[in-house]
Amino acid sequence: MTNLDTVNALLTAINFDRFADIEALHNPDATFASFMGPILHDSVAIADWHTTFLREYADCNYTELEYLEDGDRVGVRATIEAKGYTWRPFTQRVVESYVVEGRGIARRFLYGMLRDLELDKPTTKAMEDAAEFPGGSPAATKKAADAFVAAIECADFDHDATAALFDDKAVLIDTVYGNATGLDNIIEASRALPLPLFGTPRVTNALYGPKDALIELAIDPSRPRQAYWVRVVEGKIRVIESYWMLREIGIKHTDPERHKRQIIPPI
Repeated sequence: MTNLDTVNALLTAINFDRFADIEALHNPDATFASFMGPILHDSVAIADWHTTFLREYADCNYTELEYLEDGDRVGVRATIEAKGYTWRPFTQRVVESYVVEGRGIARRFLYGMLRDLELDKPTTKAMEDAAEFPGGSPAATKKAADAFVAAIECADFDHDATAALFDDKAVLIDTVYGNATGLDNIIEASRALPLPLFGTPRVTNALYGPKDALIELAIDPSRPRQAYWVRVVEGKIRVIESYWMLREIGIKHTDPERHKRQIIPPI
């Protein structure tokens, strides 16, 4: 199997609650960090985690899949459709990065937005523009994404050069800390994110494709924190989606105990 085949086999196993397959598709010493936590370090614990996850995310289905691949690394942007503890449907956007070694998954990091994202008209238009773009070159995507990272990391970044790589109506989508429109507002919002007392975010992984880039950041590399999915149209950034390890930033993301389904007999 190719690396994409391995990743898609895992997503299929998750969609159909195949816990034995989930375990088998991970290497025995695999590492998995998710927005719900905790960080796991073996395939048995990962399969057990999915037992809880698929109880809280009933009828789970990964949809709207987008892929990036570079050697042994794969990035996936998806929308999870599921049912919560009251059995009411919800959606949640997620980004996941994988490292595949041999035929098994060695590392997985699953980042999420808050559930049931609703976009305003300008943001919806930006997403449509990005989705319709057929794709350019990974080099152009890398140039734009790297300029964004440099702008949020360095106070003395080249503003004019960076502005040339941003669409005038570029948008940042962040369900936790708020959306922003335009280069200056996006940079200001990204720099204003709360941080621990010590340490600064650093890029721990980056993947670039013809129209999208995945950028992962962490303060401690052993504790993944945030991921950006950057959408580029004709060499300019149009949409930046911000995904979080929600538990890492102090957001509890678990449902109450699921309501039991039961038959109500006639009186």
